[in-house]
Amino acid sequence: MNRYIFSKLLALSVGLFCIYLAYNFNSTNLYSISGNAYGTTWSVSSTEFIADHHEKKILAIIDDVDNTASNYKSDSEIAIINNSPIKTELVISNDLYSILDEAKLTSNIFKSFYDITLGKVSSSLGFSPTFNIDVSNNPNVRTYILNKSNQTVLKSSNFWFDLSSIAKGYAVQKIHEYLISNNLPNHLIDIGGEVIINGFNYKEPWMVGIQDPSSYSNKSIYVISNINGEMLSIATSGEYRNFKISPDGTKQTHTINPNNQKSIISNVLSVTVLDSKSATQADAYATGFNAMGGEESINLANKQGIPLMLINSKNDEIELLFSDKWYDFVYE
Repeated sequence: MNRYIFSKLLALSVGLFCIYLAYNFNSTNLYSISGNAYGTTWSVSSTEFIADHHEKKILAIIDDVDNTASNYKSDSEIAIINNSPIKTELVISNDLYSILDEAKLTSNIFKSFYDITLGKVSSSLGFSPTFNIDVSNNPNVRTYILNKSNQTVLKSSNFWFDLSSIAKGYAVQKIHEYLISNNLPNHLIDIGGEVIINGFNYKEPWMVGIQDPSSYSNKSIYVISNINGEMLSIATSGEYRNFKISPDGTKQTHTINPNNQKSIISNVLSVTVLDSKSATQADAYATGFNAMGGEESINLANKQGIPLMLINSKNDEIELLFSDKWYDFVYE
């Protein structure tokens, strides 16, 4: 074999090997984008290429929800509503109307254990800024009326909304809907533990680990997957990392019991809710169950047909409790 033919064969072999490497890479690796928002991290992973214009749109969705629902921005829509005149109809955006409407539906289910009108209490505990406003006076009567015909909200008293229990789930849902509408069906979206999985991870189901609350490292205590590639929202709420120690040494958690307007005290370390339609709903439900805690949560989940898992601390041991609906899904 002369040198010319050998060099051609060598070049062809190298070319084929490079094609093989590229194919193997693309069939086993994910396209991912990530960043920081809402005081936490976010990421979107897909088996399909996420082009620059898709990334820009995802970033715009995250920013829009932040500008709508953030209690950390004095100029966010909800902050402006919080400090607007009471008993006055105020026109609000589509996003804010949708969030407040879903929150009202959730409140109807959880009654006194889900309440987005405790923004002043949350600020007084140091979980959001006060903007140099006196937040010590939180009214006893805190209701709001939504008018769908003219898309307005009317507050009954001078309370503050706190949408931290629902805004991340709403953003995850909006990103999911955008990806579906743009033919990017195989994806995993995560914003601070609010997750949607859809489609497949290269012919395999997506797998999401639920953090072991007794471990200080990233260790899963349970793994959830969408065996058939269906859309699945996974919302987790817990206080094992999200708490403060007050000057008097007491533990203050982010989730507030609306009945006494104090940080919850519970043996429930973590709550996980599954939903096949809405990350917004799953996010809100997880907060409601976390505030409720224990056997009452399981009973309500069974009554409402909600897939629920509680990670409970009992006699210094960890136990997992499940609602009946959880077993309708094969996630393990």
